[in-house]
Amino acid sequence: MDKICIRGGKSLSGRVWVSGSKNASLPILASCLAVEGPVRLESVPRLADTERMLFMLEKLGVSSEWHDDGSLRLEVIDEEPFEAPYHLVKTMRASFCLLGPLWARRSRAKVSYPGGCIFGHRPVDLHLKGLAALGANIELIGGDVHTSGPVQGGHVFLGGNFGSTVLGTANVLMAAVLAKGQSMIECAAMEPEIGDLCRFLNTCGAKITGIGTHRLLIEGVTSLHGCTYRLIPDRIEAGTLLIAALITRGEVVVLGARPDQMGAVLDRLRAAGARLEVGEMSRSEAMGLPGKETFIPLEPGRAPLLPKKEGELPPPRKRRQTSDQGDRLMADRIFFDSSGDDLELPGDERNMGKEDSIPFVKTFASDEDQLRSVDVVTMPYPGFPTDLQAQFMALMCVSRGTSILTEKIYPERFIHVAELNRLGARIRREGPTAIVPGDCRLMGATVMASDLRASAALVLAGLIAEGKTEVQRVYHLDRGYENLVQKLAGLGADIERVKEG
Repeated sequence: MDKICIRGGKSLSGRVWVSGSKNASLPILASCLAVEGPVRLESVPRLADTERMLFMLEKLGVSSEWHDDGSLRLEVIDEEPFEAPYHLVKTMRASFCLLGPLWARRSRAKVSYPGGCIFGHRPVDLHLKGLAALGANIELIGGDVHTSGPVQGGHVFLGGNFGSTVLGTANVLMAAVLAKGQSMIECAAMEPEIGDLCRFLNTCGAKITGIGTHRLLIEGVTSLHGCTYRLIPDRIEAGTLLIAALITRGEVVVLGARPDQMGAVLDRLRAAGARLEVGEMSRSEAMGLPGKETFIPLEPGRAPLLPKKEGELPPPRKRRQTSDQGDRLMADRIFFDSSGDDLELPGDERNMGKEDSIPFVKTFASDEDQLRSVDVVTMPYPGFPTDLQAQFMALMCVSRGTSILTEKIYPERFIHVAELNRLGARIRREGPTAIVPGDCRLMGATVMASDLRASAALVLAGLIAEGKTEVQRVYHLDRGYENLVQKLAGLGADIERVKEG
């Protein structure tokens, strides 16, 4: 088993590229079950979770092949299998979204209840409620969900006690695109990853409107065809890298970080005193290459690690904003030329073949007293994401003052508190709230990761802790971060991944 060893105290600097979105890739991969013909996906991250999803798809008759340019080709070659058993599904909660497309395409499905990170009860009742509204006959037998019957258009409401369900929206949406008639999903999740799934399905011939809103309208089609599509960058990885730069008081350019999808995160970072610059540049500028060359051969599925570069970034072409302490409470004021479904943004499939404009967020070096504690409440998008709560907590441990972090998505998601306290934090939990005193002197220690985002938080804390920090059980990290250790090392961190002896 591997562990990550970190010697803290190094200030990060340079450029780093954000990989494709984990949370967008898994539903899009699952939706390939419903597509006739080959699909070519770009920017799919090579993660433990994506590999598990591909393995499950293989058992369900979908072939997959990584190409040398990092793209992934998928095609359904056998439409007979309809079962995703427990020994496969138990390792990853997102695998439950196989249910919708499998049932819609093959008229029946059998999928086990899901697994994944353990930080509280996460029911799938809204998934089943939504599929039943589309005509599914549902039986629960021996821990498996059996669905059968034709897919019919219907009206679905997906609101729950903690807001909209992201995975449930994806599951219902992937079934509704092949329904007979029209469907409406109300209280649909608004996360960018759902928007990416909608755009992918539309590229395959689906008819979805209302993308990016709480109400999705779907006109059912008889079939979906193959396409080429590029996934959006991972906003959670982007946020993690920004916090890594800020916690080490470093100057880092995070290429591919889309400020239009990170408003709440950037707002809280600015409220904490972070100086940030957002903007765009051409792909050739981002790659640091002369002329119009836009393609660099990569190891399959790997995003480039950009070397440190002396001097300033080439100036972005448009939509540039810099903030300092004077406007730290100001949200991003970034305006686009169009809106709604016609919006064209970096990462959209409509930019394929063009010299893409690459969004970025840049942090500036700061002194020890610049960052101050702020309060955070996690909420469904466009609120502050629960997947960055643990990382932000690590930052608050070394900021001035006391912050209060309230978890309204998964109230039990505080397993990382005890491990941060082992490093010298003084966090106290009160129900769904954590009280985080700042100005902590973190000291290196051996800590154990409990879930995906907790792993990242411990790595971030290790970057600033005095002495050596060892993070064990880092297989959690492999589920959601592509080459994180290499990326941080490329920015100057003293970090390595080693085998436990």
